[in-house]
Amino acid sequence: VRRCPCVSSMPELPEVESARALCESHCLGATVVSVAFLEDGSFDEKIFAGTSALEFRDALIGKSLLDTKRHGKHMWWELGVKNCKGKGKDKDKGTDTTSDVSPLFHFGMTGAMSVKGKGAMKYKSFEVDTSTWPPRFAKLVVEFDTGVCLAYTDPRRFGKIRLVQGVVTEQPPISLLGFDPLLAMPDAATFAEKFAKRAAPIKAVLLDQKVAAGIGNWIADECLYQSKVHPETLAKTLTTSKLGLIREKMSEIIIAACKANADADKFPKEWLFHSRWGKVAGSMNGHRIKFITVGGRTTAFVPGVQKKVGIELKKEAKSAWKVCLPKKNKREAEPKDLPKKKAKKAPPVKVKAESGVKVKAEPAIKQTLKTETIKKKAQPKRK
Repeated sequence: VRRCPCVSSMPELPEVESARALCESHCLGATVVSVAFLEDGSFDEKIFAGTSALEFRDALIGKSLLDTKRHGKHMWWELGVKNCKGKGKDKDKGTDTTSDVSPLFHFGMTGAMSVKGKGAMKYKSFEVDTSTWPPRFAKLVVEFDTGVCLAYTDPRRFGKIRLVQGVVTEQPPISLLGFDPLLAMPDAATFAEKFAKRAAPIKAVLLDQKVAAGIGNWIADECLYQSKVHPETLAKTLTTSKLGLIREKMSEIIIAACKANADADKFPKEWLFHSRWGKVAGSMNGHRIKFITVGGRTTAFVPGVQKKVGIELKKEAKSAWKVCLPKKNKREAEPKDLPKKKAKKAPPVKVKAESGVKVKAEPAIKQTLKTETIKKKAQPKRK
């Protein structure tokens, strides 16, 4: 039985979009009155990158949540003063004053948002327990003047919360990201251009956040399964029509997942998503699911549906041809009319009677000279 290494899902575009929608539904327009951190009140410096507890509190307290934004797997709040009062006849009218500092959230592997008494983000592998408040593993708890209380939890602490000065989209990391498939899917020609010169496997290119922001492991696998493309196929070998199909499926999958509020139980039953998790790999319409590593990530695919084409098949054929070739024999390769070289014989071995140690026999001439030298030494000197 093939064991499945995919046992959890990280937040991808639909999951982060559900967090943004949660904040928008319950906190939009409300003013922050309290900011707390860990359950014991301490500050997790690993989560809050490049800021301090004091700076973070000052940036949020007294500010209203004017808007919630997202690009790829990142989400941020636009803060400010809500509906400032005008003067004279316009005293009931006013404009929102936007703050130049925004909290930016990246959910890492297990980051999640939850609202007290209203609900929480839901993942395939776990769900935030809001039966107690603040929830376990809470890293940030924000209370608004409306009585709404929001928490950010992260058991594995790979997420990041930072303060960004100025326009968020004009600064890293957002400025370094590729297109967002939900907010700004490029046309078919532009989409194909982004893959045309990439020599990497299509799965690895799809995971590149500089190409398509928000695409993660399960979305990439789902796109390729529904497009019937092998994950190891080199991106530059795919036809324009096949890339167009991947674009179409990517859009359909993301829209459907976001409409379901990232609730996997509401995803279409025919998706690969439902059979790629757990300890034992499942199957799709009688075809087994196989797991390989592509681009450093565990990849689920269906060999019976997603077959290798083009350059991958050529590589396999070349390898098979090399295996079938007979191994060269050095003797057969040499011309037959040449005389065979005689092997050199090892010199004979003598055994000393006293010690029993084997020694190599010396040539006859050297042995004779040695004997004469010994005799001369043995003769007594004349007086």
